[in-house]
Amino acid sequence: MTSSLRPIRIRLLDPTRIAELLAYLRERGCIAEQVDQVAVDVWPAPLLHERAGDGLCAACGEDVEEALRRLGSPRCHDCRIEAPTAVGAAVNGDARARCRRALAELQDHLRAWRLADGAAVAVLDD
Repeated sequence: MTSSLRPIRIRLLDPTRIAELLAYLRERGCIAEQVDQVAVDVWPAPLLHERAGDGLCAACGEDVEEALRRLGSPRCHDCRIEAPTAVGAAVNGDARARCRRALAELQDHLRAWRLADGAAVAVLDD
């Protein structure tokens, strides 16, 4: 479908629903940006550790910078520099499995939003 480094493009048939969709996805830990009048790019919430999607560093508990969250980093910039291997494979796990789980979760969010609000969307892989 896609990799965790690339967004999923979602197009709405009703452009008046863009703000609702952005808010809905962001509340669920996704990174979502409006691309044009009817399209949103979404990066699924990273399922990296127990606090997946909360944006906090697995090592120190501080905020992880948005660019690093998009790349799926469980650690903030400072912790990556100071102790690059401090958080090992137990936290990171299998990257492909995490990506599949994150995409499945995003699809579940979209399905729930469509069912609750009756909005028509087309998911594209740009």
